[in-house]
Amino acid sequence: MNQLTKQEMEEILLEHEIAELEQDVERTMATLTPDPHYELATLGWAIDGTEPVRETYRRIMPYVTVRDVAAEKRVHAVAANTLVREAYVSFTTSAGERVTGLYMVVMSFDPDLRLISGERMYMDPVFAGMMAEQLGDDFRTLPGVTPIGDSAPIIAKHDAFAVAESRGKTINSPVATHD
Repeated sequence: MNQLTKQEMEEILLEHEIAELEQDVERTMATLTPDPHYELATLGWAIDGTEPVRETYRRIMPYVTVRDVAAEKRVHAVAANTLVREAYVSFTTSAGERVTGLYMVVMSFDPDLRLISGERMYMDPVFAGMMAEQLGDDFRTLPGVTPIGDSAPIIAKHDAFAVAESRGKTINSPVATHD
């Protein structure tokens, strides 16, 4: 399997962010694979496919200017074809107050297409409130937008049990498992 370097992923991300800041939905979409998967975990939504992701950007991009959104990276971390970005994000609320929140986004990349295949975003309550406002009350009704729980697996047993066992350790836990 091909793997992108951190620098290669950051270059793809930079193009993506420039397109977002310029509020160019189509240029942003050009940085994504043909069937992207997004998750807004704090809000509980999974967004699957080109058209639902395009509509997501259509709804949130105007706020870059209207709310004077500015972000500053705290951490970039990498795994195989994955870039994690943690950042402060400041913006002006609908009441006119300048506030700062946090987000962390886990971006997956297709190494052959050299495009972003998905994002999983986690937000603090400050940023999540603005994001929910941007998306609107009808967001949940859009085709391709579903509750994350509809596609997430049910976990029967904490994975630490298997890791501990593989290392010759035992976990004596009163927690019930669902084998």
